Amino acid sequence: MAHTKVARTIPANDAVLKESPSEIKLIFPEVLKITALKLLDGQGKELTLEHDKSLKPIKEKIAFPPSLDAGTYRVIWRGISADGHPIKGQIIFTVSP
Repeated sequence: MAHTKVARTIPANDAVLKESPSEIKLIFPEVLKITALKLLDGQGKELTLEHDKSLKPIKEKIAFPPSLDAGTYRVIWRGISADGHPIKGQIIFTVSP
């Protein structure tokens, strides 16, 4: 059985942005429960990421980062698919100077 993968993200993986994103969105083709969501800067420091931390099944996860300076960032997520398997992924994006 195939496991859920992220279908689309905003910003897109490897995107170079002219300004800090106002939101981060993960869109999935099937429902899943997000169990962890982190935003890390280029040095690996975790930054505050506002989001609903409930474990209700969703197809779309929206989070709100602080205003980000120029640099490269990683969004790391973990979840549980509808078939009960653990899944994880990450996106990387850059805010240009």
